[in-house]
Amino acid sequence: MTGWQWFWTLVGFILFIIVLIFLYFYQPFEDLFNIVFYGLSYDNAILWAAVIIGIVGFCTFHWRAYRLHIVQQQSVEAMVLNSLRGSTFTAILLSGGATLQAVQILCVYLLQPEYSLDGAFGKRLAAVITLVILTGVFCIIFWLLKIVRSSQGRSEAPS
Repeated sequence: MTGWQWFWTLVGFILFIIVLIFLYFYQPFEDLFNIVFYGLSYDNAILWAAVIIGIVGFCTFHWRAYRLHIVQQQSVEAMVLNSLRGSTFTAILLSGGATLQAVQILCVYLLQPEYSLDGAFGKRLAAVITLVILTGVFCIIFWLLKIVRSSQGRSEAPS
C-alpha cells in the first residue's frame, strides 16, 4: 500500500470508531445493543458466533472475489462461480453452527434432572438430524461446485 492508501485507511478506521461511539450513546441503538447483548446466553451463543463469523466471512470473501475476478481478470463467469462457492461455504458454516447449537440444546435438555423421552426430546432430536442432513447437502453442493471449477480450468487450458 502506498502512503496515501495507508492514510485513507487510517482515516476510515477513525471515522468508523467515531460512528460506533456515537451509535453506542444514541438511545435507540443503545436499547437495541442492550437487547441483543443481554439476550446472548448459553442457549444461543454458538449460533450467534456462527452468524457473526458467517457474515464477516461472506462479505470478505465476496469483496476479494470481486477484486480478483471483476477488477483484475474481468471475468464475470468466474466471479459468479466463485460467488456460488463462497455462498455455499457460508451456508455450510451457518448450518453447521445451527447444528452445534441444536446439539447443545439437546444436551442441556438431557442433563436436566426431570427430563423424559417425550415429544420435546423427539423434536430436539429431529432438529439435530434435519440440520445434519442439511449441512451434508450443502457440503455436496460445495463439492460439486469445486468439481465444476476444476473441470473448467482444464478445458480452458491450451493444449
